[in-house]
Amino acid sequence: PERFSPFVSSLYLLKATSWMSKKMASMHAILSTMSTLFTFSVLAGLAVASDPPIAIQETALLPAAQAILDSVQDGNGEAFRSVAKLDLPKLEADLKPLVATLPSGTDGLRLGPTAVCYVLHRLFMRTSAWLVKGLNPQGMSWNKTSPLKAVLFAKMPQGIRQLVEEKLAGPGLTLRETAIVAALFRHFVHQEASELLRKVYSLRGLPLGGGMGTNKTEVAVEMFTSSFIMGRRPAVMTRSAMMSDLQSMPETYPAWPFVRASLRKVMKEQFEETHAMSAAQKGPDFFAAARVAHEVTDRMGFWQQPACGGLKDTLVKMEDRDTGRVRLASFYGKSLHDGTWQFSESESYLRQLGALDESNPSNPRVIIPNYMYGASNCIPTTEHISVCCANECEAITQRLEAAVACSEAPPETIAAIVTSLPSSTVPENRTLSALMLYRLNSIAASHSGVVPLHGRLFAQWLHHAYPRECPYPHVAGTTHPQDTDDWLKNTGLDYTASAADMARRAGSDPQLWKRPSAASRPLESAPWSYDEELFVPGKGT
Repeated sequence: PERFSPFVSSLYLLKATSWMSKKMASMHAILSTMSTLFTFSVLAGLAVASDPPIAIQETALLPAAQAILDSVQDGNGEAFRSVAKLDLPKLEADLKPLVATLPSGTDGLRLGPTAVCYVLHRLFMRTSAWLVKGLNPQGMSWNKTSPLKAVLFAKMPQGIRQLVEEKLAGPGLTLRETAIVAALFRHFVHQEASELLRKVYSLRGLPLGGGMGTNKTEVAVEMFTSSFIMGRRPAVMTRSAMMSDLQSMPETYPAWPFVRASLRKVMKEQFEETHAMSAAQKGPDFFAAARVAHEVTDRMGFWQQPACGGLKDTLVKMEDRDTGRVRLASFYGKSLHDGTWQFSESESYLRQLGALDESNPSNPRVIIPNYMYGASNCIPTTEHISVCCANECEAITQRLEAAVACSEAPPETIAAIVTSLPSSTVPENRTLSALMLYRLNSIAASHSGVVPLHGRLFAQWLHHAYPRECPYPHVAGTTHPQDTDDWLKNTGLDYTASAADMARRAGSDPQLWKRPSAASRPLESAPWSYDEELFVPGKGT
């Protein structure tokens, strides 16, 4: 019953493939034979490995941050240091506005495990639509999280792991050090992409040095992309599976036309640049193709956004009275009677996913943003990350945080900012209801007159302000989101609802499910609870 995305076709639901059950052999065995420094054989696939190393100026980094980079400082580790030199300014620029709004935020702020986990999770969701396994709390409290629990962290050389562990157990990480950890995470994702591309080259018998023409390189990159989408692991990928993945993309992944058009644009840019740099070379080499592969991993979530937008539009058309919710009867009716097979998750799976509002037990409803950004609608491309639909709420909170530039603000300040912030479904310069203003003031009343930006109550308020874009934040411990693969493994249950289960909600009449019910019109359109949780602890907490 595995499914990697809401965009796959019904052929995939027939379970004709078993790729989700295939896991790449653990790299721990490889790392155990390596020193704590990177070896050339592992880093050979890095996109800029063929570029001249760029020395990092010692004076440009804080000593503690330099120590992390010094853990990978031999000739091969210099490849990462070169990447870090290029990535750090942008990563720091992306992190700085968010870090500035954390509790007790100052220029010299050091981040503990929870804060590092929180900002990295949001950074990767915001910049790449990545759900990094181990960074999000999976329904639990944020104070139980740590970047040390991320699967990617275990892939780092022991020297780096030990240094980061010591700093997190002590004073914490600076902004620069946090950016370096982010660069390390991204580096390992890119490294895996290079390994998958290298496998494609090997199965097709292509030379790494190029010389086979641009067309063959483009086909190889398209094969990499389809294999990436299907979650193939280099250790177990076969030539027949690789060919089948590419040929079946138009049917199994309806977002493929959007992704392929974006991919070809990037290939054109990269390969023309490579040709200009080396006019004598007949076609791009492996490293030019690897640069494109890294772009694929970084941009996939945004390339598939037209398909994500189509899914959201379908849900909004069934919305129950502007609540950001769809009656479960309509959700199942669309699948059972209207052929929209995507909307088939079982009630138990939706509940644990955090996508089911059961505040009115007689009329359960699917929460649109919780479902859109839920694990069942993400592509588990590797064992470390899943690529999800771009989170529209991140764009809203990013603008709000930039305007506030502090960890908390008076309710009237926040109200003034939010009224001017539009979304794809909410107009700008609107008037907030008296109930919305009352709730905002009630949050401030419990926090000495100000509203903490990084807390459950404010996240809940944002959900009511942008019900189709911002997820409803459930009280910690009441949900346990899992992707469909983990759900099957941990529960032994199918994540999809049977036709009989759907009919019990939607009815057997092909038209009845479309008719609104009196039960869908509660006095308060969506639930509100006063349970608070501060996602990032402040001083003395």
